[in-house]
Amino acid sequence: MPSVQDALDEIEKHLEENPDDAAAWNSKGVLLADKKDFGAALRALERAIRLNPELAEAYTNRGRVLISIGPENAKKALDSFNTALELSPDNVQALKDKAFALRIVGKSQQELETIHRLLDRVPDQWGIWIRRGDLELEIGRTEQSIDSYNRALEINPDAVPALVHRGIAFSLIEEWGDAIDSAKRATELAPEELEPWRVLGDIYLRAEKFGSAMKALQEAAHLDPDDPTIENTMGMAAFKRGHEREAIKHFKRALVKKRDYAPALKNLGFISMEIEEWEQARKAWKRLTRLVKDDPAVWNAAATTYAKLNDFCSAADAWEKARKMLKRKGKEKAAERIHELHRAARINCSKQKKAERERRKQEKATRSFRDRFSLRKKRD
Repeated sequence: MPSVQDALDEIEKHLEENPDDAAAWNSKGVLLADKKDFGAALRALERAIRLNPELAEAYTNRGRVLISIGPENAKKALDSFNTALELSPDNVQALKDKAFALRIVGKSQQELETIHRLLDRVPDQWGIWIRRGDLELEIGRTEQSIDSYNRALEINPDAVPALVHRGIAFSLIEEWGDAIDSAKRATELAPEELEPWRVLGDIYLRAEKFGSAMKALQEAAHLDPDDPTIENTMGMAAFKRGHEREAIKHFKRALVKKRDYAPALKNLGFISMEIEEWEQARKAWKRLTRLVKDDPAVWNAAATTYAKLNDFCSAADAWEKARKMLKRKGKEKAAERIHELHRAARINCSKQKKAERERRKQEKATRSFRDRFSLRKKRD
């Protein structure tokens, strides 16, 4: 079987004799892209387009090369795919490429419209039905997404992603039995895949089946022992069962796996407050407030913890930050309530500072007296 280089050599010989053959320049661009020589591939494809502006394949290939160079070129690639589709409206591959580029630039509604066009032409491709369901789920059309996943499963009953995503969709409308059945079927088909177990655990947790949630999450943790999200969810399952100290162990394990994992820090802080482990809560909030700059609930919790530890100056600073965040969010009543707490903490802070100054003054006076007394003894 000839290599890519052999094919390129043949194309080069052909182009020496036929330099205006746009199809040959298009083929050369594809072969160069296979060799990852994207700059030369683009030049070849653009030469093909100049020679034949009606060559739809060259526009499609140009778009693919642009995306291969980097996602920042997705908008330029879209222009190429759109031109290809103007020239060849039924080009399935160009539609797939356009949908992919739209995904990169985050235009969900336009991608969904392109998916609809695709399914009119190739209604038997279950992977496209899954993508349609994902987009519908993303924009809040949950029941429509379930229909799309069902269509995918009619074509391929063993499509694990369709089962997993359908389970998520059912859980969002609190159809717990269907959600659990769908996710469980995925774990039966793919017991060595992480995502089905993770999703099953999440669904059980939301359905308040905490023991079952823990079992599913333990399977997920076995498959990926280094994933902090699984350990964090296990902590929530333990907490919901009323096992606060077990929950704290899971949150701490999540933080061993990822030191700055904000969800675990947040959970650790709140549950530590609930069981009145104030010093542990303080450490959690201190770490979390370095990471989270725009969540007033975090700063409010931190301030409450500092106040419980009689650190009123830190509490005042934290409540002031929370107040400003709430004001920016337009939550005036909450901001006013926080302002009252800030004012009380500031008053106590002033008292603490005054008491500290008096303590230092007294200590200085005592030390000075002792020094004078010691000096007098030496003279005597």
